[in-house]
Amino acid sequence: MPHYVKKCPECGGINLILNKDKGEIICKDCGLVIEEKIVDFGQEWSEFDHEQGEKRRRAGAPMTYSVDYDEPIVIKEDNKINIVKIGKFVDEILAEKNTFIKKEGSIEFVPVDDTQCVSFDNEYNTKFRNVSEVSRHPASDVFEIKLETGRKVRTTGNHSVFTVKNNEVTPITVSELKEGEFLIAPMKIPCFEVNEDINVLDEFIKISRKHENIYLRNFSDEKAFVKLKDIESKNECLKGRVKNWKRHKTLPLWFLNKFSREFNVYDYDLNNCSIGIYSGPNELPLSLKIDKKLCRLLGFFASEGSAREHSIVYSFGLHEKEYIDDVKKGIKKLFNINVRADEKETSAIQLEAKSKLMSLFFTEILKTGSNAKTKRVPEVVYSLPEELRLEFLRSYIAGDGSFVCKEYPMQRPQTCIATNSVSEALTNDIIMLYNQLGFNANYQEVFIEGRIMEKTGQWINGSLCTRSLVTNPDSAYKLGFLMEKPIKAKGKPAIENFIPAPPEYKKEWKYRNRIRISRELAIKIAEKFNDNKLLKLAKSEFLFLRVKAIKKAKSTSGYAYDLTVPGYENFVGGRGGIFLHNTKFDRGLGTDIGKESDIYQLSGKDRNKFFRLRKWQHRISTAIERNLKLALAELKRVASYLKLPKSVEE
Repeated sequence: MPHYVKKCPECGGINLILNKDKGEIICKDCGLVIEEKIVDFGQEWSEFDHEQGEKRRRAGAPMTYSVDYDEPIVIKEDNKINIVKIGKFVDEILAEKNTFIKKEGSIEFVPVDDTQCVSFDNEYNTKFRNVSEVSRHPASDVFEIKLETGRKVRTTGNHSVFTVKNNEVTPITVSELKEGEFLIAPMKIPCFEVNEDINVLDEFIKISRKHENIYLRNFSDEKAFVKLKDIESKNECLKGRVKNWKRHKTLPLWFLNKFSREFNVYDYDLNNCSIGIYSGPNELPLSLKIDKKLCRLLGFFASEGSAREHSIVYSFGLHEKEYIDDVKKGIKKLFNINVRADEKETSAIQLEAKSKLMSLFFTEILKTGSNAKTKRVPEVVYSLPEELRLEFLRSYIAGDGSFVCKEYPMQRPQTCIATNSVSEALTNDIIMLYNQLGFNANYQEVFIEGRIMEKTGQWINGSLCTRSLVTNPDSAYKLGFLMEKPIKAKGKPAIENFIPAPPEYKKEWKYRNRIRISRELAIKIAEKFNDNKLLKLAKSEFLFLRVKAIKKAKSTSGYAYDLTVPGYENFVGGRGGIFLHNTKFDRGLGTDIGKESDIYQLSGKDRNKFFRLRKWQHRISTAIERNLKLALAELKRVASYLKLPKSVEE
């Protein structure tokens, strides 16, 4: 489905301006006022310090705290885990459910069902949890936050992320964020393992309206054709067709799609049936088991493959004989297709499996993508058992990655597992797959100059290359790249083994300046001083990464997007995955705007005017408002006494 862009109804232009002062959206091309009287979700009162704001604030963070269109999120739908751009995901839902869209000013939101995202609870347990709503609103500027290890995300300035304060995870707005502060990211993405066979027939029926020449072959059940004759008599479009289907023992899949209510193919004998193109020689089975062979084929395709309209192609170096044999045998066993090998003048070889069915199976059913810029990790891989996910990952690394190891006597080796791709989405997928398996991977971007491909001899233009890097020797051992388990680290451990250093306990490490301490030391300190907050933080499956840079950027689509996760108010988004605060739940009654120092940047005249308006606001407030303020203060006091979480208090 195409991604939604708001247009002017008069001239069709997309160059729109949001006038926040007048509450209007105006077309810059023709001057038409498209929307007016847009509700201002900012607070109607002033605050000059945090304490005053806490007393006056009647609700949580505003609905306008949102994420840029291009930011990837991890979702689960129909028992499948997928990584999608939040903008594309929300736009498609809004387009599909356009009759259910609710509007509050410029903000559009719609309820969703059967969708989950990754979220943590008060005990810092990370799971998939239900999304109740999705929303979007116009946004022109965003902030790009870059963390150590290369993770990054783009959000609006009022959006909240999570940091550590007083040994607790707490939200902080991006506009208040400073370089060097810690943000929270998931150390491990949850997984549910489903190792079911792929129902190839069902999947091809779903796409049969686009590809009407795909048939069910060797179908000869007499009872079925009696039923088909009856359907033919009631539908003029089928007149004369059933006779030919019966003679050729075939049944077009578009018929099974269009007449699914009248005819269920699984009620009849499907023994010896297969799927094929009308006049093509190749066939596919009705179901396919996901095993190591298929995972290796998919891993090699993600690294070295490409899809054409009528074939699948793998490119290898002549020296990679083991991988060449693997691909040939795998395709022959799983798809019964002979692979043609084409040796190039360079030291390269191309393996081509001529089959439109196989090409459609890879690109439209498994959603592998077709070339270097569009390839993705197939969504089915994220839900496989661990050994099959590892098989896919190892094959991908073997084809498009490298492993470097420097060993020293009586010391831990220095290792680096690196993969390269021109596709940011594919590299992000690989990092998420690492995270699922419990490995921390770094993200890098490097510009590669134009060059000649050694394997194929073709010229490749310069492009942005993205990399994933795993440098922990323990991870290299678990992935099978080291034969012996590394000795225990005596020096600085891997970054995933650290948490932010609590300054109140600095005497425990002899007052040395430390930004981080090991989880092991944190647990000892927590147990010694009976600090449950620190103990929970040290045992959490969080990564604590420092902010390296914050800069302003332009919104990708002119909109910002959000998910509502009731009861948890957070989800994972951005390159590599970062916990983002979900702030839609309160409809934005109490927006935090500015800081105490902002008022003093005004001229003396404007500052006096501001103070005068604040005084009149207090004078004209009614008894009901004052009583409400007192009641809310009492509720806040009770919530503080009972130590209720912020979401319950709101």
